[in-house]
Amino acid sequence: MAFSLLFVFVLFNAAAFAQSTDPDSPTLVTQTVVQGKITGESVAYYYTFTAGPGVLKVTFDLKSQTAGDGGAYMTWQLTDANFKEFERGSIYGANAAGEREVKEINLTKKQKVILKAEGSANSPPGNFKFQFTGAVAFTPAKSVGNENIPEISGDTTTQSTQQICMPRNGVIIMTMKDGKKAKVDLSKVQKIEIQ
Repeated sequence: MAFSLLFVFVLFNAAAFAQSTDPDSPTLVTQTVVQGKITGESVAYYYTFTAGPGVLKVTFDLKSQTAGDGGAYMTWQLTDANFKEFERGSIYGANAAGEREVKEINLTKKQKVILKAEGSANSPPGNFKFQFTGAVAFTPAKSVGNENIPEISGDTTTQSTQQICMPRNGVIIMTMKDGKKAKVDLSKVQKIEIQ
């Protein structure tokens, strides 16, 4: 089976990536916008980034995926690294047009911030988006310095193509039959296909 990898740089600031449900290992926010989905299950997602000193502005958007279903609902909480809460709220996306809530939080020092976003078991599915502006600093996704990633070739007799989902961050290291290794920085990949 051959691997055909298409590398395209992402030219916008929105990120849709794997979401951590582990408060001890929150998803590192590396861009201005985080997007995700609530599925009608009681699940909490955790994100982390560095902010302060100054005003951190967080814009919350929530849209229901279907009309006439009572509307999507989620709660959110901002804490410090020790999970001491300094802001919380909830948002109700009544329809596909959605709802928006904006919070401005004055932080007196540079600190780690944790965002907990929780969907309710009673909520219909919805799409959420969080945007962070103001006194915020993002840690860029780790780069392995492989700007010239080699093309991977092999048997291409397979007729069908499958798209697969992969995390947005991290590095895939593939060892070829000849022993050579190819490293792929996932932050630079838009789509992966297996043919």
